[in-house]
Amino acid sequence: MAYNPNQSPNPFVDPYDPYDAPRDPIPLVDFPRQSEDMSNARSFRPSASPDISPPESPAIGYGASSRGVGREQYAPVGGSGLGLDTPEFQPQTAGNSLYSLGSLSQYKTQDADTQRLVDRRAGELAKWHIHWATPALAIVLFVAGVMAALGHHFFYASLDGQPAENQLLMIRYGTALAFFVKSTLVGCVVLCYRQRIWRTFRRKAMTLRAIDGLFAATEDLTSFWNWEMIRMGKLATFMALCSWLLPLASVLSPSSLTSEVREVFNTTQCDNVATLNFDREAKHDFRREDTYAGASLVYWNTTDIEGKKDGWFDYYDQPSKNAKRLAVTAVYLKKPATDPLASLNSCGERWNCTYSLNFVAPGYKCDEIKNPNNPTVNAPFNYSTLAPQGDMIYYASTDLNDYMNPQIDTNENGIPIPEPPYPKSLGVFQSEPVLWIGHSVNTTEPYPSGSPHAKWVNVHQPHIFKCVVYQTNYTFELHYNDTVQTHKRLQRDFLHPIIETTVSIDPTNSSKVTASPESNFVVPSDREKYKYTATYHSLGALFRNFLRGHIIKTKYPVTKSDISESRLMDAITSYPISDLQTKVPEVFEDMLITLLSEPFLVVRDSTSVPCTKSRSVIVFAYHREGLWVGYAFAVVITLAFLGVGGWSIFQNGVASDTLFSRIMVTTRNPTLDQLSVGACLGGDPFPKELTKTKLRFGVLNEENPREGPYGVVGHCCFGSAGEVREIEKRGTYAGLKKYRDGGVLNERREKEEVGGFDEKEPLLEGQEESGDDVGHE
Repeated sequence: MAYNPNQSPNPFVDPYDPYDAPRDPIPLVDFPRQSEDMSNARSFRPSASPDISPPESPAIGYGASSRGVGREQYAPVGGSGLGLDTPEFQPQTAGNSLYSLGSLSQYKTQDADTQRLVDRRAGELAKWHIHWATPALAIVLFVAGVMAALGHHFFYASLDGQPAENQLLMIRYGTALAFFVKSTLVGCVVLCYRQRIWRTFRRKAMTLRAIDGLFAATEDLTSFWNWEMIRMGKLATFMALCSWLLPLASVLSPSSLTSEVREVFNTTQCDNVATLNFDREAKHDFRREDTYAGASLVYWNTTDIEGKKDGWFDYYDQPSKNAKRLAVTAVYLKKPATDPLASLNSCGERWNCTYSLNFVAPGYKCDEIKNPNNPTVNAPFNYSTLAPQGDMIYYASTDLNDYMNPQIDTNENGIPIPEPPYPKSLGVFQSEPVLWIGHSVNTTEPYPSGSPHAKWVNVHQPHIFKCVVYQTNYTFELHYNDTVQTHKRLQRDFLHPIIETTVSIDPTNSSKVTASPESNFVVPSDREKYKYTATYHSLGALFRNFLRGHIIKTKYPVTKSDISESRLMDAITSYPISDLQTKVPEVFEDMLITLLSEPFLVVRDSTSVPCTKSRSVIVFAYHREGLWVGYAFAVVITLAFLGVGGWSIFQNGVASDTLFSRIMVTTRNPTLDQLSVGACLGGDPFPKELTKTKLRFGVLNEENPREGPYGVVGHCCFGSAGEVREIEKRGTYAGLKKYRDGGVLNERREKEEVGGFDEKEPLLEGQEESGDDVGHE
């Protein structure tokens, strides 16, 4: 065919093959190739046309223009051209090139190892196989995240309520666990997201801009500014968005551990608790303080200071100074006095504590007298003494048949001056005085007009009660908060009167009283019982000093009783408190509790009791809802996406990724090669017209598909919507047609192939039976 310079060249003409030119007079010998350094040094011009391969040949020349009208393709030199033996042709002496080596592929690399790999992979088929690595990694990441979340919970739960030590370190540990949970769960979501986008690419044609967005959505927030990406890949976009939101769980969870001031409780045994033991007073002897050392509540007289004479005995004189001091303190403080070291001794340093204390001590049992005029009651007064009938709003008789003091004249050592024999009644306790107390309660109800008691304005209700000293079993609850002591009576059991006698008033002479029976008198010769009774009596005597007397009210109150100095009086109205009968025993109990404050009393003892210790300390506080609100959302979302990723892998038939290697093998398409002209550097800004090109991942529609023993072998790649079709699961795919089985050599074999398929079918069946597997799974 004659050459016409005005004719447009055919761009699809088969390129000239220097290895198959029977009319080429130039012998095919090994032409040396210049090194890269020499080419650069001598500024060789680039290859003229990308449509002609190989780009550089020692025997063939091509036109310089690669595009546009008038592109020229030069023919090989004829037989009269330059030969190898002409002086104009000087072969180069460099080493052999790959172009001089026999190969099955039309395109030749400059790397021998790579070219051998290309030749070896010719004919390989893509394998449908779900590799275990990606699913296993996703599951491992999810399980690791859940286990770390549980570990975070148990770690904080173990710190809850513990002293807040090394707070910064504990928070760091928690933050590390939180970020580990975030990293593993986000990693799981991203792996599943990658499987999902490949499913989306197979099903829908999208512009390059949308595809870029899906590839970068988990790394670049600006990718979400793409409505097509959101519209075409809703689920994938939501997965990418959640991968950005899941880290919020790592922000919420560390804040669930805080520190706060909290009462820490410890149920234990308190060993050095102060208590009262009146048996110690019963066995106390002022002559031998080494036995029961300390200060007694009683001062004694004696018939023999040495305690050696026959018939000697000690007898009660008066309450001791220490007893007076403590009793007055309790009354004036209007609460028990406390030992400042009691909390330290009982509870321990920096601890508060609460415990129950049981002991036997004197106590007043008070009963109201409904009918004081009854002769059997033996009341020393009646309602006529009290308002509104009388002028007294308070009246107390506390000394009936009291112990006479002094019993007998004594010298400065407390020894009776008269010589023995002493009076039979010397030192004998015939009875313990009963408290007869009457008071009037001023109500808010006014008297009716014309009432004889109208001068009192409001109705006055008189009450009379009596209080008897009993041996009483107390149970108190004592609580120490720092050094502040409070107490509450839990139980009070009245056992029996300390002296079980009855006092009678002579009707003819009210000042004459008698006690009976005499057999119940407490005598000094019964030493322990006598000293025990004397101790009770001394405390009662101190208490009666505050109750004795009366308060008269005419125009204004006139008090003649020390009760006005106690909390039994209402300081505003100057009346006794309305529940006087209840409060009288409580004031006496204040005196008993005050005895615990003096460590050197004989009656003071120590014991060990169960107690509950507490103290205000800064402790860790774990707020569980703060941790699990974030973690529960993250775990549930990740579990759902794990299912999405697994289903996508099953639908795709393979587990894939977004690595460069996967992009490389899925973009092998001549159309994409031509579209990339002018943008091969990959720099910004990317051509806008390319970003609008719609692509889909599918099977490339190639010309003249050849059916082999395994059916039609196709090629999967990204391509325009019109040139790709949907991928069939378990279909046979390899690569571009011209590279599947040796390129040019395969084409040559197709041209030379003789015979139909019917003739070759038995051969193919025999090949299949022989197990000649070419890569199909």
